[in-house]
Amino acid sequence: MVVDQDAPEVIDSDGHVVEPDSVWSEYSDPAFREFLSSAPGGGVQRLAVERAYPDANIGEVLARPSEADDEHWGNVAGADSWEEESRLKMGRPGGYDPHARLMDMDAEGIDVAVLYPTSMLSWVEEADLFGAACRAYNRWLADYCSAAPNRLYGVGVVPLQDMDMATAELHRCVEQLGCKAVMIRPCPYMGTRKLNHPDYDPFWAEAARLSCPIGVHPSPHGDMPNSCRLLGLAAEVTSPMNGLALRQGITNAFDLQLALAYFVLGGICERHPDLRIAFLEGTGGWIVPMLERFDHQFKIFGSDDQKGLPSELFAEQCMISFDPDEVALPFTAEHLGADKILWASDYPHPDAKIPGVVGELMEAVTPLPADSQRLIVGATARRFYQL
Repeated sequence: MVVDQDAPEVIDSDGHVVEPDSVWSEYSDPAFREFLSSAPGGGVQRLAVERAYPDANIGEVLARPSEADDEHWGNVAGADSWEEESRLKMGRPGGYDPHARLMDMDAEGIDVAVLYPTSMLSWVEEADLFGAACRAYNRWLADYCSAAPNRLYGVGVVPLQDMDMATAELHRCVEQLGCKAVMIRPCPYMGTRKLNHPDYDPFWAEAARLSCPIGVHPSPHGDMPNSCRLLGLAAEVTSPMNGLALRQGITNAFDLQLALAYFVLGGICERHPDLRIAFLEGTGGWIVPMLERFDHQFKIFGSDDQKGLPSELFAEQCMISFDPDEVALPFTAEHLGADKILWASDYPHPDAKIPGVVGELMEAVTPLPADSQRLIVGATARRFYQL
């Protein structure tokens, strides 16, 4: 790759891998290997989606070719209403082959990618099973990133429903596997106990002590007590891939906004001032008016959870991610600060604009000063993830 020394570093703060079957057949603990490697979709994904969509034929939806097939995850089953190109993006080999991904990154002009999961966006409540899936995935991800350790950085997944298991996996991710953050879904993990419940505090405290950022990343499926489930958006759905525009359009944004409230208005950030959080894949244009609203309500009604102003806590500890095509990106940079903004490609998920995402990003930041452009395009992500 030819490097333009004057060009800003381009860092994708939220790309995705697509887990191949070998994650479960080769990286799982022996006690869980048979279960995790036997179901179509691999890992806990089938069980999670079956629970979220009891009326759907999950075996047909999740069946896919082997990882050796260039059409791996291509032409997603049940996605008949999707844009044609979007149906094929999950088949890009770069999702499971780091060398293919690096070729795509070079062609696009992405210098560094921070990687979140696909199958492991799914969740099951059984802590032992989910913990085993986390361990297998995190081991595989470390090997994937080892192909280019200065360009590919992994984000680990932890079983937050069990504090001992979650903190143990957090340590392993940071100290042994080289993860630059850990991911959580913006939903209750322990029954209906919200994320700002004191029972989660040991995990927040340990993540802060280890200086490990938290990536809050939603999923549109009702496998957790999220807005998809609670609003009944999955009721009578017979294919999880159909009607996804409504579920993802509502669920990702609602869940992320609610999680933001728990962190900056529900006391988490104030109780853990060294904790750093990024809110991802729920768009970002709502963040300025939402923080303004939080501040307004806080000033009127006060709070039993914290003493600090929500916008000030956000400014000290949090980041928001944008898709490059969001019209509110320059506005947010001017009002919130470019040092609070990350951008994401979502590669190779169906809504990823590959090729073309970096060009779109550069066009989006053009109205901003050069230093703000540099921050948004890569410098803020490098600082947040401590790359």
